[in-house]
Amino acid sequence: MRHEAYMKGKFRQKLTQKERTSMEEHNAVSPKHYKEILPGYEYMDMMVFMLRDLEGAEAHLMGQVYKYLMRYGKKDAKLQELKKAQWYLNYLIAMNEEVSSETDSTRGTR
Repeated sequence: MRHEAYMKGKFRQKLTQKERTSMEEHNAVSPKHYKEILPGYEYMDMMVFMLRDLEGAEAHLMGQVYKYLMRYGKKDAKLQELKKAQWYLNYLIAMNEEVSSETDSTRGTR
């Protein structure tokens, strides 16, 4: 499976062992609230895989929604995490409604 090789750390290979060790020692790459979301996979590798077909603001907003839902109950209060995810999801919905509205109005002028 192509995505499994991708998720197992394609981008981690670009770091030297010294850089990787230093970042892991300081919990900069994989803090406690992002560990064991999906055993055997790094958080960042999962995000890269899940967002691979998105661009710009859409990718950012979806990434934030994923992030807060994946760490639900692991870092901040559960309700706080859900409200953060909801804020980004509401923004994404509004953005898509605006694009849809513009597309509909363009179609109506033909």
